[in-house]
Parts: sequence; C-alpha cells; structure tokens
Amino acid sequence: MKREHWLVVMAAAIGILIWVVVSTVASKSEAWDSPLYFVVGIPLLCVVAGVLALIEPDHPWKWAVVPLAAQAVWMFITQGFGNLAPIGVLFFGVLAIPLFIAARIGAFFGTRRAKPASKPCSLKF
Repeated sequence: MKREHWLVVMAAAIGILIWVVVSTVASKSEAWDSPLYFVVGIPLLCVVAGVLALIEPDHPWKWAVVPLAAQAVWMFITQGFGNLAPIGVLFFGVLAIPLFIAARIGAFFGTRRAKPASKPCSLKF
C-alpha cells in the first residue's frame, strides 16, 4: 500500500479512537455530548490534521474530512440513524472548519519543507 493510504487509515482510526475515548471517559453515548470533546477531542483532531498535512501536503482537505467522516460512520454504526441524523452530518461539517485550517497550515509548512533550498550564488572567476 502507498504511504498515503496508510495515512488515511491512520487518520480514520485516530478519529474513531478519539470519539470512543471521549465518550467512554465522559460516560456519554456520543462524544460531542461532553464538553471534553470540544476541549480535548477537537484540538487533538486539529493536531492530527496538521501533522498529516505536513507529512502529505497534497490535498490537505482530506486530513480534515477523514477523521470526522470516520467519527460520523462510527456514530451511525453504534447509535443508528435517528431523526436528527441530517443535523448531525451538518454539525460534523461545522466541526471540520478548524481541522481544515489546521490542515492548511500543516500543508503550507509541508510544501515549504519539501522544496529544495535555493543554492547560494557562486561566482567563478
């Protein structure tokens, strides 16, 4: 498998792991029912998105989408589809905004790191 595929799997797994840990620690059925999700979970997801975009700066939007999409899938698998499912999907979209920003910052530094340094001008006489 390509490195990018492993990173996508890792992003999804970390997203699910954060959801499960926060909901377990907070004793809530859904992680976002706890303030801990917004104080710890979202900042951790931002760090993950930024680091993954630093490693793989092409298409940084996916590092924001994949962990939250994995969380949404996990929530729907474990909780089922309720009558508020469309609002939940929209809320995941709103939660993606800080992750998009973090991923874009990571990609910015990732592309700067990937560019070769310019050579100093050497004049030969």
